[in-house]
Amino acid sequence: MPAPAADNAMIAKAVLFAARAHDGIRREDKGDGYFIHLAEVAHMCAALEPFDPVLVAACYLHDAVEDTNVTEETVRSEFGDEIADLVMEVTDPPDLKGKARRERQVAHTAAAGPRVKRLKLADKTSNVEELIGLPAKRFDTKANAKYLKWARRVVDVCRGTEPQLEARFDASAEKLEHAITRHRM
Repeated sequence: MPAPAADNAMIAKAVLFAARAHDGIRREDKGDGYFIHLAEVAHMCAALEPFDPVLVAACYLHDAVEDTNVTEETVRSEFGDEIADLVMEVTDPPDLKGKARRERQVAHTAAAGPRVKRLKLADKTSNVEELIGLPAKRFDTKANAKYLKWARRVVDVCRGTEPQLEARFDASAEKLEHAITRHRM
């Protein structure tokens, strides 16, 4: 059954909002527009059954507070509490960096609900897939191995939530592991 018009309008509004908020921001490794990452995460979650329009809208917005000048209050006033709450559940506190940030994300995700875990699964999958196939001069073996170890920890606390996303992450993680091994040689 097609999504109601209000759901379609909400998702379209999130797409436009995210595109404007992330305008000019590039992904660190591939160098493509950051919006591509948001669309990849949303696309993965949109394919899940049953379709969850709140989750899909939040996928487009999930990095807005963390990576742009968008505030929680703006997301809340533009998209309502349900979407804002989900966005804030996946937003790292700005004062946490490095290991403390990674540890908090694992612990927080472990205690989170299924929507947060689905979004995190898609987010980590997109991030791992970005690193696969990078040219040797842009492939940072040590940083990629460190990221993969962390991503696996986050995904492990999401296991049992969404087998389809977990399988895609696992396949991508294996490809990245092989690339890391090749670059170490």
